[in-house]
Order: sequence, then structure tokens, then C-alpha cells
Amino acid sequence: MKIILFRHGEKQRIESTNLDDKTGVGLTELGISQVNKLGQALVKNFPSLKSSQIIYSSPYKRTVQSAEIIKSILEIKEIIIITEFSEFMAYTNYQNSREIRQHIQEMAMQNPNWIPPETKVSLNQTLSNFKLKMIEIYNQNHPDLILIATHGGIVRNFIYSLESKYRPSDELIADAKIHEAGYTVLNFDGQNFTVDQFDVHDHL
Repeated sequence: MKIILFRHGEKQRIESTNLDDKTGVGLTELGISQVNKLGQALVKNFPSLKSSQIIYSSPYKRTVQSAEIIKSILEIKEIIIITEFSEFMAYTNYQNSREIRQHIQEMAMQNPNWIPPETKVSLNQTLSNFKLKMIEIYNQNHPDLILIATHGGIVRNFIYSLESKYRPSDELIADAKIHEAGYTVLNFDGQNFTVDQFDVHDHL
């Protein structure tokens, strides 16, 4: 079985210190265009996705919006929201300075078992929940393909946990990115995950 994880398109920028405003940020016009291009790439590269039953999505507005675009292009019947597919953030207090927030995020990614004081959830706990939810979906009906709209941070850190060759140094890990509307393909044999393709973005 294959699992296709794709990052949402470019998001709008806001200066709000309210956490709900951060999760409620939508796509820019460029972001919408990026996801439309992604949809066409998925049609070409994974024709069996056409008219499939479900696309899974993080609850963040930008991922749901991206999932809706892909749903329309691929004529997928339903979007199911999964909390475990949300972004990993080690902080919730946006009243702290950007420097403080970056420092907290860096510490969490450099030390995956560290429990941040604001969120009380380590990176490894988040990745474990992400992994277990994908296994649960697989066990429900053993689909040939699972399509998930999620976030760049959770995708790349999950890939790093599977294959260390992709992981940048501690000094660079917090600034590493994957492409907006890029996708990553995993293989899953019922027990183990392996990386098939990482951060495919030649359609953009």
C-alpha cells in the first residue's frame, strides 16, 4: 500500500497573537494555484485516486481548503478531518517574541523526546500519534492508496524518523522546509513504513 502525504499550498500571513487565528489561516491565490497544479499531477501519476472514497485532512483551514480543491479535481467523495494530522508546534503563546518561539521549536526538533512546557507534547509523541493513525486507517479496510492533506513540518520530521539520511544537522533542522503543495509517498506493508518519494514538487 502507498500513502501520499501532501503539504497545503502557500498560506496567508497574519500578525495575530491568537492561536485560533493561526489555525484558521487560509490559502493565498498562489496557494490555490499550487494545489490545483498538485491535483493535476496526482491525476497523472496516481490515476487510481480518481473517484476514490476519502481524502484525510488536518483540521487547519489551509489543509482543509487544499483537500477541498484536490477532492474536486479527483472527484473524491468525502473529506475526513483527523486531528493527529495537524502540524507539530512546540509553543502556543504567540505573544512571545519570534526569537523565543523559534528557540522553543528548535529545542523540540533537536531533542525529539523533550516535552515543551506550553504544549506538553514532544515531537516523538506527535510522530507516534501520526503513525498510529495511519496504521488505524490502513487496518480499517486495507486500501491500496491513502491520501492525506497535512503540513510540511509533520511530513519531514516523520521522514527523518524513518530514514536518517534525509535529516539535516541540528543547526539546520528548524529552518528546513519542504515545498508548498509538494507531496511525499510512503510504502506500508502492514508493519513497516519506507520512503518511496520525498518532497516531489516538479509540477509546481
